[in-house]
Amino acid sequence: MPAGAHARWWARAAAAISLALCLLGAARALAAVPEAACPALGLSFARAEIPSLPRLCFLRDAAHALGPEDILGGRAPMERRDADQLVFRQNQSVYWVYAPLRNLEPAARTWFLQLDYPLLDEVDVWVYDLGTDPATDLAPDPAADSAEDPAPGVAPRLLRTARMGDARPFDARPVRHRLFLMPLDFGPGQRLAVVLRVRSSGAINIPLSLHSGASAIGWAQDHGLSQGMFLGALAMLALFNAALYLRLRIRQSLYNTAYILCAGLFLTSMSGLSFQYLWPDWPWLANRSVPLTETLAILSLLWFTRHFLAIDAGRWPRQARLMRLLAWIGAGLLAASLLVPYSLIIKIDTVYALACMVAMFGLGLRHLRQGERAARWYVLSWLVFFAGYLAYGLAAFGYIPGFMAQERWMQVALGSQMFLLTYAEVMQLHDLMRRALEIEASARSSLQYEVQSRTADLRATMGALEQANRQLRELTLHDPLTGLLNRRGLDEALARFAANEGAAPRGTLVIFDLDHFKRVNDVHGHEAGDAALRWVAEVLLNLLRRRSDVLARFGGEEFVALLPATSLEDAIILAAGVLEHVRRNAVELDDGSTIALTLSAGAAHWREGETPQSLFRRADENLYRAKAAGRDRLVADGES
Repeated sequence: MPAGAHARWWARAAAAISLALCLLGAARALAAVPEAACPALGLSFARAEIPSLPRLCFLRDAAHALGPEDILGGRAPMERRDADQLVFRQNQSVYWVYAPLRNLEPAARTWFLQLDYPLLDEVDVWVYDLGTDPATDLAPDPAADSAEDPAPGVAPRLLRTARMGDARPFDARPVRHRLFLMPLDFGPGQRLAVVLRVRSSGAINIPLSLHSGASAIGWAQDHGLSQGMFLGALAMLALFNAALYLRLRIRQSLYNTAYILCAGLFLTSMSGLSFQYLWPDWPWLANRSVPLTETLAILSLLWFTRHFLAIDAGRWPRQARLMRLLAWIGAGLLAASLLVPYSLIIKIDTVYALACMVAMFGLGLRHLRQGERAARWYVLSWLVFFAGYLAYGLAAFGYIPGFMAQERWMQVALGSQMFLLTYAEVMQLHDLMRRALEIEASARSSLQYEVQSRTADLRATMGALEQANRQLRELTLHDPLTGLLNRRGLDEALARFAANEGAAPRGTLVIFDLDHFKRVNDVHGHEAGDAALRWVAEVLLNLLRRRSDVLARFGGEEFVALLPATSLEDAIILAAGVLEHVRRNAVELDDGSTIALTLSAGAAHWREGETPQSLFRRADENLYRAKAAGRDRLVADGES
């Protein structure tokens, strides 16, 4: 073989070997993380749940540079730790967790992977199929992990993914639950690999557990019952305090109601219940609700303390200034909670809350030393609260594990504090009532005399008030210029007139209108116009003298005469007399000048089945007909 051909042959052989090695390496890399480093956890019917996954592989990705393929391929060194120990303080890193699982049973089964910490911004899950274990017919050891490698060269197959977290809409979760649940469907002997990516602006806890279907349902029922009982107890305490405020108008009961509601919202926000039920479509609010409700709860408790301990500027000036300062800081933090990044504002709010709690506890001790009996229950409530709050805060910030256990202890501590604060209110009211009874017993005679004197004063005042009400009613029903009824008074008279059953005939309504009244105001001035209106009112009062007649000034220059039990013919005679008197007599003004006036009128007689509105409308139409016919005349029903 020529030398050139030998060289080409060796080059091709080297290339083929290199390609084979690359393919084999890629297949090995994609197959799975080596089982020697992260052995698969065996699942069987003998274990209904695994509260904490043991010896999980995890790593911290500070550069956010890795993907699920990198974790599966074992391209980065991983550490091992039990799931309940995967607790990390606030940082900007991404944490990856790798959990290989193996169904030891020869039957299909569904498990639920549960992450028991709801305050995570992003939780991404990838579920891969690693193939089926061929030895499923062997009796498995439920407590043993498998150390056998999957079939070499078989690449994992992606089955499903999920993108969860309180920075995303709640409906993106595969299971509608406040915690993060991922259903895992195993075939007989099937191996699955779960890769988790976790990132959050707060502390990071990754307490993973596994539950069979029945176990998951039972756990959800038990936890839902406990949450419902706790929230129901808070609701009852809030309703009791609200009832105290509505019945006795004691402000501290109102602030205690606000504290119970805000603290309850804070706990439901921390537990994920608020995100699930109140604002599932608002991830932004789900993040902001924690600092907002925490600050609102502290502000409510500050004002409750101020009123419960009677901290006023006159008696306790320094304490009052301290309370005002803390309240102003809280108001500022409340506004900042909407703008400042969560990672920063949650730390500031927590420091502020601790400072306020220490201040309120110190004020309670100060008042207890002053001999205030109710303060002892106030101080005791803080001692109970601190026991749960410190452990809960340390777990929430990632300093200690067991967030769920601390959450339950926090509920007990917070519920006990609220009960003791409410009991302290009741004891304070009891002391106030006892003192009031003592004062009443010692001053009964003088108090009785004072009551009698005040009763007489009250009766006199009530009489004067009744007289004033009558006068006020007269003013509201009468025109101040002419003394006749105004439009409101006319409406009431028409209503009585229409309701007078059995009056046959009912009567007649006449509307008078001053002709060219605008000209009077323009030529002689408004004072002359007012004098003309008063003069017309006097004419009506003098010519229509019956007590049953109703006279009113309806508008600017319109007057209405309601003549009960008067026929249309008699009403025409009376109205014509009014028009004749106005036509023949001029109005004399204060300066000696006179004004000649005329009136137009429209009359309408009551008809069976008529309403006051239709009666008035017909009289008004007749008035317009009189004006259209040349003014200074009367038009009645039936006249052209």
